[in-house]
Order: sequence, then structure tokens, then C-alpha cells
Amino acid sequence: MQLRFLGSADPASMHKSRGRIAIVGGSMAGLIAGLSLLRCGYEVAVFEKGGDELASRGAGITPHLALFEAFEQAGIPINNPLGVRSKGRLFLGQDGSATASNKTPQLFASWGMLYRFLRRAFPDRHYHAGRRLIGLRQFSNKVELQFAGGARQEFDWLIGADGVRSTVRREISPMSTLNYAGYVAWRGLVIESRLMGDEVAELEERMAFYLPPGEHMLGYTVPGPDDTLQRGQRWYNWVWYRPVAAGREYEQVFTDTQGRLHEDGIPPSLIAPEVTTAMRCAAQDLLPPQFRAVVANTDRPFLQPIFEHRCEKMIFSRTILIGDAAFTLRPHIGLGVSKAAGDASSLALALNGDEAAVKIALKNWETSRLAFGNAALKRSQSLGCYLGHAPRNAEDRNRFNKYREPATVLAGIAAADSYKFLDL
Repeated sequence: MQLRFLGSADPASMHKSRGRIAIVGGSMAGLIAGLSLLRCGYEVAVFEKGGDELASRGAGITPHLALFEAFEQAGIPINNPLGVRSKGRLFLGQDGSATASNKTPQLFASWGMLYRFLRRAFPDRHYHAGRRLIGLRQFSNKVELQFAGGARQEFDWLIGADGVRSTVRREISPMSTLNYAGYVAWRGLVIESRLMGDEVAELEERMAFYLPPGEHMLGYTVPGPDDTLQRGQRWYNWVWYRPVAAGREYEQVFTDTQGRLHEDGIPPSLIAPEVTTAMRCAAQDLLPPQFRAVVANTDRPFLQPIFEHRCEKMIFSRTILIGDAAFTLRPHIGLGVSKAAGDASSLALALNGDEAAVKIALKNWETSRLAFGNAALKRSQSLGCYLGHAPRNAEDRNRFNKYREPATVLAGIAAADSYKFLDL
């Protein structure tokens, strides 16, 4: 890797601050930005409205080179494997037979494992959990943040790294809205030892796919509890994309047993039993035997509505958006975490200069990252185009058929080389 390093992380080398930066959002984008900016000599404060629950997220991800380059730029040594090495990809028929395959090498990781890796590297004194932003005011040379409980603090810059439902974005761009894609993702994790029979043997260390009409199922092996990579103790991570129409159907799926609607997504413990039962019954009717076994052995599936979002700009005076707060991609592209890491690490480089240089560098940074975000969003939409609604015309039908072809799915979904597919 050819990287431009930002300087020593030794606190003794940073006795003279270059300024104060607040980062709202303490997951991966925020941590990578924070670590890189500390190396630049900035005073950094990360504010995360949640607590330790971030570390418990176990959903699988497919990291890319950009993520590990961001780790290295932030001064984080990688001495141990951070995921499961794949044997390739498999496309299944409904009877469970392999109809197509390839031997694409790839790394399968869990969100929680990578988060914990970053969090351990980030100094506790700069990380403030349980701090919820409720408002902000911008001035020509500073930003004032207001937190729940009445506390106010001033900073030279604010970075919004607070995800899909960004409070920072809402404050600086109140007309900005999320777009519901018309479908949801059922997700689950199964301990590998529960899937060790001949029926599911070919799933081990492979990304497997099956596409029921208008739907999409996939799964792959990721690190298990306590980030173990030991065979039999890892997780099998699965995702099933299913159409759910906006309106009454959506409300039925995301209403809990007490009658409360959770428009932005429902906690697993609150999903109505009949909603989960209907999904399990559909799995028995629609899926190949391997995936039927996977769903049947999942104790608590969880449910995620698929949203997307596009920012027209990422810099709003002294406030900057990165990661999902700026662009929310459909997950089929598998680039969300790596894109956020690229946003964060390249932003730190742009801020690593004198005032005149920073002004020019930020303008160039925004132009570059907007182009990247738009290209990634367009690609993610194409990969999921056949989900959520029927084709409206012959052009739609041809497009849907193209992106459902086994060769396209095997090559394009969460690809290790996703960047080559982007129209940049």
C-alpha cells in the first residue's frame, strides 16, 4: 500500500493543537476520522448517543482495501486476521443444487468485530458515550453544539458521522429525506455448529445465493462470538431481501405487539411473533434446503427496512457529512463501511494543512467524494433494481433480468472489486 501518513500518534508530538473538531457518531466512520485527525494534531471529541450496544452488532460485512488503507493511515496496526477467508461463491437452485459458482477470494467480517478493533485503538478520553446532539448553530469560524441535558460546546469544525438517520444532517439540511426502496432485509446469525450436516456443507466459507421471484437470499460465514475464527464456533450470517409495500403492509410489519409503529426499523425483541412466523413459513415454501435449515436454526431473526439517501453537498460551512449521513447505499454493493472509511481518511488528509491549503483541499475532497457517492449509489440501485416492485415496461424487464442472472449476481453482489463497476 502506498499511503501518505499523517504523523506520529504519540501525544507528546501533539502538544500544540491545530484546532478543535467534534465528531457526532461514534461508530466506524467517526472512529476512523477521529484517529486520523488526532494524528494530524487536532483536539478531537467523539460524541455517540448510544452506549455499549454498538459493540454487540454482529451483522456480516465484506471489507475492501480502502477500509484497511484507512486503518493503516489512522495508525492502527493489523496483526491478526479480521475475518474469514472465502473459498468462492455459489448460486443455488431451489432444489439445493449448485447452478453456478466461482472461486473469487474474499474476506468476510462482522461489523462488531471491526468496530471493537477500532474502539480499542481510540483513546477513551476522547470518546463520549451517551451524549445526544439536539441542536447546533454555525458561525463564520466555529460551530456550537447543544446536547440533551442542556450542555453546549464550541468547536472549529463538526463532522456528522451519525449514520442513516443523521441528526447532524437533519439540523443542517432539514429538507433532506430518506427514500424507502420498497423492500426489507430479514437478517440472522446461526452458530456454525448447528449447520454442520451434509445438507449445508457447501455453504461453509462461501458466499451463497438464491433468488426467489422478486426476492434475493444470500449468506456467508463470519467471525463468531468473542470474534472467534474457530471452525464450528463462527456465525453463519444470512440476509433475505423481500418486498414490503409502503403504506399498510409496511405498517403491519413494523408495528409491535403493543400497537406501536416503528417507522425507521424495529428492535428484534419487538417484532410481532406472527410477522416472524410468516417469514419462517415463506422460507419453507420458497428457499432451497440449505437456506431453509439456516432460517429454521436462527433463534431471533431481525428486520431492516432498506433506505437510500443522496446528498447534494457534503460541506455546509463548518459542518461536514461523511459515511451514511452523506450517502446511504443499498447494501447489495457491500461498500457502505469501506466508503465511510474512505470518506473519513480522505477528509483527514484534506484537513491536514494550513488555512489556505485546507480551503482548497476541502473543495476538492467534496467534489471527489460526491462523485464517488453518486456512482456507488447508482450501482447499488442497479444491483437491487428487481426488488420492491414489478417491471413497468420492457426496458425495466430487460434490466431486471440482467441483474438477476447468476453470472451478474456472482460477480457483482458485495464484490471484492466493487470499484471497477463504478461509473467514475
